[in-house]
Amino acid sequence: GDLFLEYVRAYNTKDVDLMLAYFDEGCVFENISGGKVTVCTRGKAELEALARRSAEAFASREQNVLSLTEEEGRIAAEVDYRAVLRADLSPELKAGSRLELRGVTVCEFSGGKIVRLSDYS
Repeated sequence: GDLFLEYVRAYNTKDVDLMLAYFDEGCVFENISGGKVTVCTRGKAELEALARRSAEAFASREQNVLSLTEEEGRIAAEVDYRAVLRADLSPELKAGSRLELRGVTVCEFSGGKIVRLSDYS
């Protein structure tokens, strides 16, 4: 679970370069909310573009890992997520809005890198 926890630390400090260092070139990232895929990136370049936009959109953000279950090549983490928006993201999500949610992140590894990361909320 160390690799995942290091990624979370980089995410919380908005260190995009360090975050990306944990991912495989062919990685897949997806965000699933209410049973629908709301975001999906394929490959490190797409993930980087999303990560840089996302880091800019939040005044602050924090993932707090509540529990971690590890098996061969895969981790499931229960995550408490809090963020404050710097910019308007949508008509409902305005600058200054606070987001608080509980979710699960499933992370798959290969060769010491993250190959797939799926956030469920």
